[in-house]
Amino acid sequence: MSEVIVFKGAVSFPITLDPSVWIFDDRKFDLGTYTGEEDNDTGNQKKYLEGTGAQWDKELREGTALPSERKSLIEERKALQGDYGIRLAPFIDNAAPLPEATHVRIYRETGEPILLPLSEARRAILQFSKDGKPIRTDGPVYFFLPETLLAKEAPVTGITAFEFVAETGQ
Repeated sequence: MSEVIVFKGAVSFPITLDPSVWIFDDRKFDLGTYTGEEDNDTGNQKKYLEGTGAQWDKELREGTALPSERKSLIEERKALQGDYGIRLAPFIDNAAPLPEATHVRIYRETGEPILLPLSEARRAILQFSKDGKPIRTDGPVYFFLPETLLAKEAPVTGITAFEFVAETGQ
């Protein structure tokens, strides 16, 4: 099993993702409570940016201080017990697909690669944690589209790379 996932092909910035560190990412969400309603990611993104901007402004005015807010022990343990996912779209944006990239080819350790339109890949959710632990069997992530996650269908597993391609014939 690969521990990392590579973004390659028609991108401005080839990147390597390490899902084992996403447990610390504020963009993660609990798949146990996922309802699909937050698929409008712009609202969450705007809220995150406003909060970050407000904190930045506060620190410029008042200076920085050590964080006095500590999560409760219950909240910290919850992070070590749940099933968590993260959206694929921000990583696609960071890789900056070239204008000619129209599809994403998903390479897996076993089986034929899967070809998806770029617009569908942007909707994807990557599960990186099962019962609070990194996914080792068929990991490092499970790939879902929102409707397959809600229908509790089997995920795409064993992903090693996302290749951005210009056309379906490649």
